[in-house]
Amino acid sequence: MNESIFNEAMKIIQSRRFKAISEQEARSMEIDKKIPEFATINQQLAQTSLKILSAIQSGGNVQEKLETLKQNNLTAQEFSKSLLVENGYPADYLDTHYQCDMCSDTGYYDGHYCDCLRSAIAFVGVARMQRDTQLKLCSFEQFSLKYYEGKTIMDSNGMERDCYKVMKSTLSKCIEYASHFGNTSESMLFVGKAGLGKTHLSLSIAKAVLETGHEVIYDSVINLLAKIEKEHFAKVESDIDTLSLLLDVDLLILDDLGTEFDTPFNVSTVYNIINTRLNHNKPTIISTNLTFPEIKSRYAERITSRLFASYTAVPFYGSDIRLMKKKESI
Repeated sequence: MNESIFNEAMKIIQSRRFKAISEQEARSMEIDKKIPEFATINQQLAQTSLKILSAIQSGGNVQEKLETLKQNNLTAQEFSKSLLVENGYPADYLDTHYQCDMCSDTGYYDGHYCDCLRSAIAFVGVARMQRDTQLKLCSFEQFSLKYYEGKTIMDSNGMERDCYKVMKSTLSKCIEYASHFGNTSESMLFVGKAGLGKTHLSLSIAKAVLETGHEVIYDSVINLLAKIEKEHFAKVESDIDTLSLLLDVDLLILDDLGTEFDTPFNVSTVYNIINTRLNHNKPTIISTNLTFPEIKSRYAERITSRLFASYTAVPFYGSDIRLMKKKESI
Protein backbone atom coordinates (compact mmCIF):
# COMPACT_ATOMS: atom_id res chain seq x y z
CA MET A 1 0.00 0.00 0.00
CA ASN A 2 1.23 3.47 -0.83
CA GLU A 3 2.55 5.26 2.28
CA SER A 4 1.29 8.69 1.23
CA ILE A 5 -2.31 7.51 0.80
CA PHE A 6 -2.14 5.49 4.04
CA ASN A 7 -0.88 8.48 6.04
CA GLU A 8 -3.60 10.74 4.64
CA ALA A 9 -6.25 8.13 5.47
CA MET A 10 -4.89 7.77 9.02
CA LYS A 11 -5.14 11.54 9.48
CA ILE A 12 -8.84 11.27 8.65
CA ILE A 13 -9.31 8.52 11.24
CA GLN A 14 -7.26 10.35 13.88
CA SER A 15 -9.20 13.57 13.35
CA ARG A 16 -12.44 11.64 13.94
CA ARG A 17 -11.08 10.26 17.23
CA PHE A 18 -9.84 13.68 18.35
CA LYS A 19 -13.24 15.20 17.52
CA ALA A 20 -15.12 12.50 19.46
CA ILE A 21 -12.90 12.87 22.54
CA SER A 22 -13.02 16.69 22.43
CA GLU A 23 -16.80 16.67 22.19
CA GLN A 24 -17.03 14.25 25.14
CA GLU A 25 -14.77 16.48 27.25
CA ALA A 26 -16.92 19.50 26.39
CA ARG A 27 -20.09 17.64 27.40
CA SER A 28 -18.42 16.56 30.65
CA MET A 29 -17.50 20.16 31.52
CA GLU A 30 -21.05 21.24 30.72
CA ILE A 31 -22.54 18.62 33.06
CA ASP A 32 -20.12 19.46 35.89
CA LYS A 33 -21.41 23.04 35.78
CA LYS A 34 -25.10 22.22 35.45
CA ILE A 35 -25.26 19.21 37.81
CA PRO A 36 -22.92 19.75 40.82
CA GLU A 37 -23.45 16.18 42.10
CA PHE A 38 -21.39 14.92 39.19
CA ALA A 39 -18.19 16.35 40.63
CA THR A 40 -18.52 14.01 43.64
CA ILE A 41 -19.33 11.01 41.46
CA ASN A 42 -16.43 11.68 39.08
CA GLN A 43 -14.06 12.03 42.02
CA GLN A 44 -15.26 8.69 43.37
CA LEU A 45 -14.79 6.98 40.00
CA ALA A 46 -11.37 8.58 39.50
CA GLN A 47 -10.12 7.01 42.76
CA THR A 48 -11.01 3.48 41.65
CA SER A 49 -7.47 2.55 40.59
CA LEU A 50 -6.01 3.73 43.91
CA LYS A 51 -8.67 1.81 45.83
CA ILE A 52 -7.88 -1.37 43.88
CA LEU A 53 -4.17 -1.01 44.63
CA SER A 54 -4.92 -0.37 48.30
CA ALA A 55 -7.17 -3.44 48.50
CA ILE A 56 -4.45 -5.65 47.05
CA GLN A 57 -1.74 -4.28 49.38
CA SER A 58 -3.86 -4.51 52.54
CA GLY A 59 -4.27 -8.27 52.20
CA GLY A 60 -7.19 -10.15 53.70
CA ASN A 61 -10.05 -11.17 51.43
CA VAL A 62 -8.86 -9.29 48.35
CA GLN A 63 -11.44 -10.85 46.02
CA GLU A 64 -14.30 -9.71 48.24
CA LYS A 65 -12.88 -6.17 48.42
CA LEU A 66 -12.50 -6.01 44.64
CA GLU A 67 -16.06 -7.23 44.15
CA THR A 68 -17.31 -4.54 46.53
CA LEU A 69 -15.38 -1.88 44.59
CA LYS A 70 -16.86 -3.19 41.35
CA GLN A 71 -20.41 -3.00 42.69
CA ASN A 72 -19.82 0.50 44.08
CA ASN A 73 -18.53 1.59 40.68
CA LEU A 74 -21.53 0.15 38.87
CA THR A 75 -23.87 1.85 41.34
CA ALA A 76 -22.10 5.19 40.80
CA GLN A 77 -22.36 4.79 37.02
CA GLU A 78 -26.07 3.97 37.19
CA PHE A 79 -26.63 6.93 39.49
CA SER A 80 -24.82 9.14 36.96
CA LYS A 81 -27.13 7.99 34.19
CA SER A 82 -30.23 8.55 36.30
CA LEU A 83 -29.02 12.07 37.13
CA LEU A 84 -28.58 12.79 33.43
CA VAL A 85 -32.07 11.57 32.57
CA GLU A 86 -33.62 13.50 35.47
CA ASN A 87 -32.00 16.66 34.13
CA GLY A 88 -33.21 16.12 30.57
CA TYR A 89 -30.11 14.51 29.05
CA PRO A 90 -29.76 11.12 27.31
CA ALA A 91 -28.34 8.38 29.55
CA ASP A 92 -25.30 8.05 27.25
CA TYR A 93 -24.64 11.80 27.07
CA LEU A 94 -21.21 11.47 28.70
CA ASP A 95 -20.10 8.50 26.60
CA THR A 96 -17.50 9.07 23.89
CA HIS A 97 -19.40 8.76 20.62
CA TYR A 98 -16.87 7.43 18.13
CA GLN A 99 -17.77 7.33 14.46
CA CYS A 100 -16.65 3.70 14.32
CA ASP A 101 -17.85 1.52 17.19
CA MET A 102 -15.64 -1.35 16.06
CA CYS A 103 -12.24 0.31 16.58
CA SER A 104 -13.15 3.48 18.51
CA ASP A 105 -11.66 5.51 15.65
CA THR A 106 -8.18 4.01 15.97
CA GLY A 107 -8.17 2.40 12.53
CA TYR A 108 -7.35 -1.04 13.91
CA TYR A 109 -9.57 -3.86 15.12
CA ASP A 110 -8.34 -7.18 16.46
CA GLY A 111 -4.82 -6.45 15.21
CA HIS A 112 -5.89 -5.70 11.63
CA TYR A 113 -7.01 -2.72 9.57
CA CYS A 114 -10.57 -1.80 10.50
CA ASP A 115 -13.14 -1.41 7.73
CA CYS A 116 -13.30 2.32 8.48
CA LEU A 117 -9.58 2.68 7.69
CA ARG A 118 -9.96 0.67 4.50
CA SER A 119 -12.82 2.96 3.47
CA ALA A 120 -10.71 6.04 4.23
CA ILE A 121 -7.84 4.65 2.13
CA ALA A 122 -10.23 4.07 -0.78
CA PHE A 123 -11.73 7.54 -0.32
CA VAL A 124 -8.31 9.20 -0.50
CA GLY A 125 -7.30 7.17 -3.56
CA VAL A 126 -10.53 7.94 -5.42
CA ALA A 127 -10.29 11.64 -4.52
CA ARG A 128 -6.80 11.79 -6.01
CA MET A 129 -7.97 10.08 -9.18
CA GLN A 130 -10.90 12.49 -9.52
CA ARG A 131 -8.51 15.40 -9.01
CA ASP A 132 -6.16 14.06 -11.68
CA THR A 133 -8.99 13.49 -14.19
CA GLN A 134 -9.95 17.17 -14.11
CA LEU A 135 -13.19 16.65 -16.05
CA LYS A 136 -16.08 19.05 -15.63
CA LEU A 137 -19.14 17.15 -14.48
CA CYS A 138 -22.32 17.58 -16.52
CA SER A 139 -25.93 17.51 -15.36
CA PHE A 140 -29.14 15.99 -16.68
CA GLU A 141 -30.67 19.47 -16.81
CA GLN A 142 -28.07 20.50 -19.40
CA PHE A 143 -28.92 17.59 -21.69
CA SER A 144 -31.16 18.89 -24.50
CA LEU A 145 -33.38 16.55 -26.50
CA LYS A 146 -33.94 19.19 -29.20
CA TYR A 147 -30.93 17.92 -31.14
CA TYR A 148 -32.69 14.58 -31.71
CA GLU A 149 -36.03 15.96 -32.91
CA GLY A 150 -37.23 15.03 -36.40
CA LYS A 151 -34.47 12.50 -36.99
CA THR A 152 -34.77 8.81 -37.77
CA ILE A 153 -32.09 6.20 -38.27
CA MET A 154 -31.87 2.56 -39.32
CA ASP A 155 -30.63 0.36 -36.46
CA SER A 156 -28.37 -2.68 -36.85
CA ASN A 157 -31.43 -4.85 -37.49
CA GLY A 158 -32.59 -2.68 -40.37
CA MET A 159 -35.46 -1.14 -38.41
CA GLU A 160 -36.21 2.59 -38.56
CA ARG A 161 -35.85 4.25 -35.15
CA ASP A 162 -37.14 7.63 -34.01
CA CYS A 163 -34.04 9.28 -32.49
CA TYR A 164 -36.06 11.60 -30.24
CA LYS A 165 -38.09 8.76 -28.72
CA VAL A 166 -35.01 6.58 -28.23
CA MET A 167 -33.00 9.35 -26.59
CA LYS A 168 -35.91 10.47 -24.41
CA SER A 169 -36.09 6.89 -23.12
CA THR A 170 -32.31 6.78 -22.69
CA LEU A 171 -32.31 10.03 -20.71
CA SER A 172 -35.11 8.76 -18.45
CA LYS A 173 -33.25 5.51 -17.86
CA CYS A 174 -30.07 7.37 -16.86
CA ILE A 175 -31.96 9.67 -14.47
CA GLU A 176 -33.70 6.68 -12.90
CA TYR A 177 -30.38 4.83 -12.61
CA ALA A 178 -28.66 7.72 -10.83
CA SER A 179 -31.65 8.37 -8.54
CA HIS A 180 -31.75 4.80 -7.26
CA PHE A 181 -28.06 3.91 -7.46
CA GLY A 182 -26.86 1.25 -5.04
CA ASN A 183 -24.93 -2.00 -4.74
CA THR A 184 -27.60 -3.86 -6.71
CA SER A 185 -27.59 -1.43 -9.65
CA GLU A 186 -27.01 -3.00 -13.05
CA SER A 187 -24.03 -2.47 -15.32
CA MET A 188 -24.74 -0.63 -18.57
CA LEU A 189 -23.16 -0.48 -22.02
CA PHE A 190 -23.67 2.84 -23.82
CA VAL A 191 -23.52 2.16 -27.56
CA GLY A 192 -23.56 4.77 -30.32
CA LYS A 193 -21.47 6.90 -32.66
CA ALA A 194 -19.35 9.81 -31.45
CA GLY A 195 -21.10 13.03 -30.47
CA LEU A 196 -24.45 11.56 -29.45
CA GLY A 197 -24.30 12.35 -25.71
CA LYS A 198 -22.71 9.24 -24.18
CA THR A 199 -20.07 11.24 -22.33
CA HIS A 200 -22.58 13.88 -21.22
CA LEU A 201 -24.96 11.36 -19.69
CA SER A 202 -22.08 9.36 -18.19
CA LEU A 203 -20.83 12.48 -16.41
CA SER A 204 -24.37 13.42 -15.38
CA ILE A 205 -24.73 10.03 -13.70
CA ALA A 206 -21.32 10.50 -12.07
CA LYS A 207 -22.35 13.89 -10.67
CA ALA A 208 -25.67 12.64 -9.30
CA VAL A 209 -24.16 9.51 -7.74
CA LEU A 210 -21.29 11.49 -6.17
CA GLU A 211 -23.86 13.79 -4.57
CA THR A 212 -25.38 10.79 -2.75
CA GLY A 213 -22.04 10.05 -1.08
CA HIS A 214 -20.94 7.16 -3.30
CA GLU A 215 -17.47 6.91 -4.79
CA VAL A 216 -17.21 7.25 -8.57
CA ILE A 217 -14.28 6.98 -10.96
CA TYR A 218 -14.71 8.28 -14.50
CA ASP A 219 -12.03 8.26 -17.20
CA SER A 220 -11.34 7.00 -20.69
CA VAL A 221 -10.28 3.39 -21.08
CA ILE A 222 -7.09 4.43 -22.84
CA ASN A 223 -6.03 6.77 -20.01
CA LEU A 224 -6.73 4.26 -17.27
CA LEU A 225 -4.94 1.44 -19.06
CA ALA A 226 -1.91 3.69 -19.54
CA LYS A 227 -1.84 4.43 -15.80
CA ILE A 228 -2.22 0.77 -14.86
CA GLU A 229 0.53 -0.31 -17.27
CA LYS A 230 2.89 2.41 -16.01
CA GLU A 231 2.31 1.38 -12.39
CA HIS A 232 2.63 -2.32 -13.22
CA PHE A 233 6.04 -2.00 -14.82
CA ALA A 234 7.35 0.90 -12.69
CA LYS A 235 10.45 0.35 -10.57
CA VAL A 236 9.23 2.86 -7.97
CA GLU A 237 5.86 2.50 -6.22
CA SER A 238 3.21 4.90 -7.50
CA ASP A 239 1.12 7.15 -5.27
CA ILE A 240 -2.01 5.35 -6.47
CA ASP A 241 -2.82 1.69 -7.16
CA THR A 242 -5.16 2.46 -10.04
CA LEU A 243 -6.23 -1.12 -10.74
CA SER A 244 -7.24 -1.77 -7.12
CA LEU A 245 -9.26 1.44 -7.06
CA LEU A 246 -11.04 0.52 -10.30
CA LEU A 247 -11.94 -2.90 -8.95
CA ASP A 248 -13.30 -1.58 -5.63
CA VAL A 249 -14.96 1.78 -6.40
CA ASP A 250 -18.76 1.98 -6.00
CA LEU A 251 -19.33 3.05 -9.61
CA LEU A 252 -16.78 2.80 -12.41
CA ILE A 253 -17.45 4.65 -15.67
CA LEU A 254 -15.20 3.70 -18.57
CA ASP A 255 -15.36 5.98 -21.59
CA ASP A 256 -14.42 5.13 -25.19
CA LEU A 257 -13.94 1.37 -25.05
CA GLY A 258 -12.28 0.39 -28.32
CA THR A 259 -9.84 3.31 -28.57
CA GLU A 260 -7.13 1.49 -26.60
CA PHE A 261 -4.23 -0.35 -28.27
CA ASP A 262 -4.94 -4.03 -28.84
CA THR A 263 -2.08 -5.44 -26.72
CA PRO A 264 -2.08 -8.60 -24.58
CA PHE A 265 -1.67 -6.46 -21.43
CA ASN A 266 -4.62 -4.22 -22.30
CA VAL A 267 -6.89 -7.11 -23.28
CA SER A 268 -6.06 -8.96 -20.06
CA THR A 269 -6.61 -5.85 -17.94
CA VAL A 270 -9.95 -4.99 -19.56
CA TYR A 271 -11.16 -8.53 -18.96
CA ASN A 272 -9.92 -8.45 -15.36
CA ILE A 273 -11.80 -5.21 -14.63
CA ILE A 274 -15.05 -6.33 -16.28
CA ASN A 275 -15.00 -9.84 -14.83
CA THR A 276 -13.91 -8.94 -11.29
CA ARG A 277 -16.48 -6.17 -10.90
CA LEU A 278 -19.27 -8.42 -12.19
CA ASN A 279 -18.24 -11.18 -9.79
CA HIS A 280 -18.36 -8.72 -6.88
CA ASN A 281 -21.63 -7.08 -8.01
CA LYS A 282 -19.94 -3.74 -8.61
CA PRO A 283 -21.89 -1.59 -11.12
CA THR A 284 -19.96 -0.40 -14.18
CA ILE A 285 -20.91 1.85 -17.08
CA ILE A 286 -18.97 1.45 -20.32
CA SER A 287 -19.40 3.64 -23.39
CA THR A 288 -18.19 2.79 -26.87
CA ASN A 289 -18.42 4.11 -30.43
CA LEU A 290 -18.25 0.54 -31.72
CA THR A 291 -21.28 -1.31 -33.03
CA PHE A 292 -22.15 -4.73 -31.64
CA PRO A 293 -20.59 -6.55 -34.63
CA GLU A 294 -17.44 -4.41 -34.22
CA ILE A 295 -17.26 -5.23 -30.50
CA LYS A 296 -17.60 -8.93 -31.31
CA SER A 297 -14.90 -8.67 -33.97
CA ARG A 298 -12.51 -6.66 -31.80
CA TYR A 299 -12.67 -8.53 -28.49
CA ALA A 300 -12.28 -12.16 -27.48
CA GLU A 301 -15.33 -14.22 -26.58
CA ARG A 302 -14.55 -14.11 -22.86
CA ILE A 303 -15.00 -10.32 -22.93
CA THR A 304 -17.93 -10.07 -25.35
CA SER A 305 -19.89 -12.77 -23.55
CA ARG A 306 -19.64 -10.81 -20.30
CA LEU A 307 -20.63 -7.55 -21.98
CA PHE A 308 -23.55 -8.95 -23.98
CA ALA A 309 -24.92 -11.24 -21.26
CA SER A 310 -24.35 -9.18 -18.10
CA TYR A 311 -24.60 -5.54 -19.24
CA THR A 312 -27.78 -3.72 -20.22
CA ALA A 313 -27.30 -2.15 -23.65
CA VAL A 314 -28.35 1.51 -23.83
CA PRO A 315 -28.63 2.83 -27.43
CA PHE A 316 -27.67 6.33 -28.56
CA TYR A 317 -29.09 7.45 -31.93
CA GLY A 318 -28.91 10.75 -33.79
CA SER A 319 -26.49 13.09 -35.53
CA ASP A 320 -23.25 14.46 -34.11
CA ILE A 321 -24.40 17.10 -31.60
CA ARG A 322 -20.98 18.70 -31.45
CA LEU A 323 -21.17 19.53 -35.15
CA MET A 324 -24.69 20.95 -34.75
CA LYS A 325 -23.59 23.13 -31.84
CA LYS A 326 -20.62 24.33 -33.87
CA LYS A 327 -22.94 25.36 -36.73
CA GLU A 328 -25.18 27.19 -34.23
CA SER A 329 -22.24 29.26 -33.02
CA ILE A 330 -21.25 30.39 -36.52
